[in-house]
Amino acid sequence: MEKAFQATTSEAASPRTAYKPSINVAQAPPMGAPLLYVAAAYGFLAAAAVLAVVNAPWLARGDYASPRVVVVVHLVTLGFLSMTAMGLLQQWVPVVLDVPAVSIRRAAWGFAGYALAVVGFAWGIAHQQGMVLGISGILLAAAIVWWSAGVLTQLVRSTKPRDAVHWGIGAAVLGFNATWMLGLWLGLALAAGRPGGPVLRVHIATALVGWLGILVFTVQLKLVPMFAMAKLTAADSRRLGMALGLAGAGVLIAWVSMGAPRTVESMGAALWTAAVILAIIQLARVVRRGKTPRFDRVFVGVAAGWGLLLAAAAASLWLDPLAVVLALWGLIVLIFSYQARIVPFIVAGSAAKRQAGPPFNAFYLARAMQAESQPVVAAVLGWAGAVLAVWGQVRGSPGCDVASGLTLLGLLGWQVAGVGAALWRGRRGPVRAPAAGAGPTL
Repeated sequence: MEKAFQATTSEAASPRTAYKPSINVAQAPPMGAPLLYVAAAYGFLAAAAVLAVVNAPWLARGDYASPRVVVVVHLVTLGFLSMTAMGLLQQWVPVVLDVPAVSIRRAAWGFAGYALAVVGFAWGIAHQQGMVLGISGILLAAAIVWWSAGVLTQLVRSTKPRDAVHWGIGAAVLGFNATWMLGLWLGLALAAGRPGGPVLRVHIATALVGWLGILVFTVQLKLVPMFAMAKLTAADSRRLGMALGLAGAGVLIAWVSMGAPRTVESMGAALWTAAVILAIIQLARVVRRGKTPRFDRVFVGVAAGWGLLLAAAAASLWLDPLAVVLALWGLIVLIFSYQARIVPFIVAGSAAKRQAGPPFNAFYLARAMQAESQPVVAAVLGWAGAVLAVWGQVRGSPGCDVASGLTLLGLLGWQVAGVGAALWRGRRGPVRAPAAGAGPTL
């Protein structure tokens, strides 16, 4: 471990690879706060994978109105994707925006309320228990508002420039709240016996683009340059900010489409597709300018995830429901790929605080802890699972959906093993700090 850390440090400290990450590791919260969300999210994803196998016949028929299908989708979106995002932002926002982290007590209460709400919500959907669904829905909304208030307060207090990262986080948080509001509206409409088709489509678009999509765009504004050891120029920020604007405009058009012909919704999908293409092109440029001494395989997983999101965007142009399947798999691959680097960084940040030396030691310690194979496995199994799920619905084959669910379980098992290995490596003992003057400064 010590040798690996020293080797990584010496590589990064060479003139050819000098790099200065614009983050403040000292603001990182204790690692228990974000990892609690991550661990629970794994549990929800495991439940979704098992239910996908059990309910394969309904998935193969594309019976999207069935409670069996609805509960699987919400376990992925609310239970895994959103809970992971909420937990990692507990770490990411203070470090990137240089603001104090939320208190452990606030984080714990927020986690408990949200996790309990998701469990109740899924139970209410699966067993069609209106009372349970209503109570858990209210608790879910309260937990989201509670968490959002903490993040928005940090945005206001940050002294960092009001750039695309700042506004992107704010937009994503607002999109998260708009999602639950639309869900409430949809629930009331269905309870009153009114069709919720237009509202349902906008609810899905707001969740996948207005909340999760914009969040991925924003987080990558910092993650990709950091992983590639590349500086983000003003032109890069403007182009990626344009991608955020296109995605946001697409969501607004989707909202307008509730009272307009469905062709209007296709216009919003076109803007989302343009945003994805623009982001892919610009991020590829950033990676090519990177100074990392060797190719980081995290970009294999990132490329695979964006490929699935591009396929989802293309399918959404024809308002094809399979766009949702592709988007969910794309987001899963992206999260798993980035987690292969973020989780070691969370552990390293906590370890660096207990050791002598400057806080930026965490940056290099994380590079020594990371598992190179995780993003590649996420890319391969993610694409395999997505293809099986799509083929299962196209051909009406439950066997393909069973295989897709089992693939997701295998991918999750590999990810959990990788995270566990990172935690184990981070607890093996003290690591010697770089020599004085070596490496980046904040």
